[in-house]
Amino acid sequence: MNQVYIAAAAVGAAGVVVGGFFCVYQLYKLVEVDAACRGLKHPRLWGLFAASGNGQSGLILYLIGRRKYPVLTMSEGQRDDMARRKKRFGVGLAFLALGAAACVLSLLLGRQMG
Repeated sequence: MNQVYIAAAAVGAAGVVVGGFFCVYQLYKLVEVDAACRGLKHPRLWGLFAASGNGQSGLILYLIGRRKYPVLTMSEGQRDDMARRKKRFGVGLAFLALGAAACVLSLLLGRQMG
């Protein structure tokens, strides 16, 4: 019976990892499209800078720095891409939360039973 809880914890941990990577990638693409619409130089670098970092300090610095640059042009395709990526980010966040809940619950139930 204890192996079932270990397997459930492993599946939950995998969900956390996959959801986390998915959220980071969607954040990278969101910032890249936003920086391109605002006319910032090197939008891919801004996306990488915002998506990486401990405690999301890169994202905070990007949000502060982008205030000086209003949106110059945003095509309908870019608008649709941003909306789609926001929804995908939400799905990744839900996947991450469900995986964490499954992992914690299976570990707690496994400890009570074992």
